[in-house]
Amino acid sequence: MSEVLVVFGGYGAGLAGAERMAWRTAQHLALRGHAVTVATDSRRPSFLGDTALRVLRTEPELRRAVQEQPPEVVHAFDLARPAHVAMALRAARECGARLVLTPATTPELWPDLATGREACAAADTVFALTPTEAAALRAHGAADTALRPLPQAADLVGRPDPVGFRRRHGLSGPTVLFVGRRTIDKGYPRLVAAAPEVWRRVPDTEFVFAGPPGDGAAAGLPGPPGDPRVHDLGMVDDQTKHDAVAACDVLCLPTSADVFPLVFAEAWTRGRPVLSGAFPGAHDVVRDGVDGLVVPPRPGDVARALVRLLTDAALRRDLGAAGRRRARREFTWERVVAACEAGYRTGGAALTTAAATAPPHRAAGPP
Repeated sequence: MSEVLVVFGGYGAGLAGAERMAWRTAQHLALRGHAVTVATDSRRPSFLGDTALRVLRTEPELRRAVQEQPPEVVHAFDLARPAHVAMALRAARECGARLVLTPATTPELWPDLATGREACAAADTVFALTPTEAAALRAHGAADTALRPLPQAADLVGRPDPVGFRRRHGLSGPTVLFVGRRTIDKGYPRLVAAAPEVWRRVPDTEFVFAGPPGDGAAAGLPGPPGDPRVHDLGMVDDQTKHDAVAACDVLCLPTSADVFPLVFAEAWTRGRPVLSGAFPGAHDVVRDGVDGLVVPPRPGDVARALVRLLTDAALRRDLGAAGRRRARREFTWERVVAACEAGYRTGGAALTTAAATAPPHRAAGPP
């Protein structure tokens, strides 16, 4: 058993993929017998149940805890929240613990490059979710000997009720689902702009949007106000998200900047094909033409790909089935936590394309 301190920042409304990854990692470490303390401003999610996790909310609390019971490992998540990563770095230095880093966000979205580079250079182990991310982290200071692959895992709660979801929301046509923050980089405005072209070819297409607002929310919703083919669910609970993923025909996230969207693993777990924007590293994540499609993140390209999927039930079925097989083989929390434990024990190991998480026939690595 190890004393592990997990440190990460929250996003306010809703849980981002990196938050879910951090909470689930902490939970599964605790279930495997580790003594886990969490330092975060993220709300404790209900799916943790009665898992024994000590939660610290401020840096003074963290400093006292580290002095009273020094951890052996400090595991920081998500360089989109650099204040908490910096807090983890200070704690590890103060008590001499191993510093482990899961950046979880592509460097182009880091708000504080200096902190990101410092953390990458200082960490004993840096977990990369894809080969493309590994190369980027190496360029930002991570040592080859520190880099290790990390698998991804779905975070779906409860048993899905797709039939009930479609009935409750009046869904009768083929359904495209967007789940995530309505940001420009996640591609929300691109999907909104693509919808009219999709409707010209497949008029009964239903668009379902779930997730908090972001810098792309100004794009509004597709179609005229009150269009019955548009369903804006806003923030949803975990059960509703699961129902929505199971009920959709295509999960569409035309992102331009990402690492490994958690919702892709969730869609594949439910046997649903995904449509992704061609962000750097997208082909490490989505096997184009096998378990989803990857297209340039432009409205016209997104619309054409959606029409292709919505008019070809056999293609959707084949892509979804391939994704489900992959999810069963690769996307489990047991594999994620086993990889974490190996990184805690042994530090880094050079990560190459052949050994990384994303190649089609091996463990996938990422929110």
